[in-house]
Amino acid sequence: MVSTARSRAVLGVPLRDVVLAGVVVALSVGGLTSGDVDETPLALTVPVAVVIGLSLLGRNRVPLVAAVVATAANVVQGVWGNQSPGTLMALVVVLLLAYSLGAEYDESVASLGLGFMLAGMFLTEWLDGGSDYPFIAVELGGAWLLGRASRSWRARATYAEQHQRDLAHVAVADERARIARELHDVVAHSLSVIAVQADAAEAALARDPSRAGEPLRAIRGSAREALVDMRQLLHVLRSDDLADWDDDPSPDRSSRAPARGLADLPSLVNGLREAGLPLEADMRVDAASMPAGIELAVYRIVQEALTNVLKHAGAVPTRLTVEGRPDDVRVVVRNDRSRQARPGVDTDRRSGHGLIGVRERALAAGGTLHSGHTEDGGFELVATIPIDGERG
Repeated sequence: MVSTARSRAVLGVPLRDVVLAGVVVALSVGGLTSGDVDETPLALTVPVAVVIGLSLLGRNRVPLVAAVVATAANVVQGVWGNQSPGTLMALVVVLLLAYSLGAEYDESVASLGLGFMLAGMFLTEWLDGGSDYPFIAVELGGAWLLGRASRSWRARATYAEQHQRDLAHVAVADERARIARELHDVVAHSLSVIAVQADAAEAALARDPSRAGEPLRAIRGSAREALVDMRQLLHVLRSDDLADWDDDPSPDRSSRAPARGLADLPSLVNGLREAGLPLEADMRVDAASMPAGIELAVYRIVQEALTNVLKHAGAVPTRLTVEGRPDDVRVVVRNDRSRQARPGVDTDRRSGHGLIGVRERALAAGGTLHSGHTEDGGFELVATIPIDGERG
């Protein structure tokens, strides 16, 4: 792009302006010297024609200076010549400079330049004894207005382009936040279960190695479940075709299973129970007519809320309620007071991003989230997700 721009410029002046100025100068001087244009004396009119033609070299970079130079040259010839420049080339230069004033400057400077040009043209018309002032005003004003319209259009085009870039940046940021939330939900849950089971396996190996098998199997199950979720998420990120996967007969269908939903809640509950969380679950919800996005939101909220209990409070009695109502789904997770912290358990609920992730998930689905400590020292989280309020 840089090399191309330089190849089309001469000493910083666009090549098209150099060519245009050369053509105007050649035609103007040729008409004067051949006698086709009767403007004398040639010692004055030829230099004026050259100056007026060369003023086009500045019509894009310094149009106000170019307009002042061209107008001054017109006035000089009008004062000391037999008449002011009246050739077609001189008219072309004046109109182009008036257009450039309107196109390149803000309104105040553009108006100042137009006023100077009009004053000069009116003066030369008066010196020539003419009376075409309205015509001069119309032709100069029309060219100037075309320049203003061009500037306005370019400004709108630039704004629209910038707006599109801003929208693209916002969309990318939203998608990155969505991906980060999914990764956090998948990884945090599995790693929390693995950490708790690893503590249990270590304790069993120190006391009774035969009892280490169960936590190790739980670790293996959680790891495999996390890998399945990760493969599914990576496939969605890499795939350009979002067709219904239920109709896909390919052999690797399992790695592209539908997103998690209400049907996966029982296995989630069982997995946490195997991880040592005393969990009571009451799930009264029908997923038959529920959008897939709402199902995923409910699943992830339950997953993250229960993972937070295991991570921050430890293996304390916990109650889960998922209740489907006519217009929404209500999720309640309530746990008892956390016991004395043991190694690997973070009792500070303010650490980490779990609760923030749950809140973002609920808000993204059009719902609400309320959480806080209970009177007996436990913790309760209540999320309400409207069934018809999915926002993607």
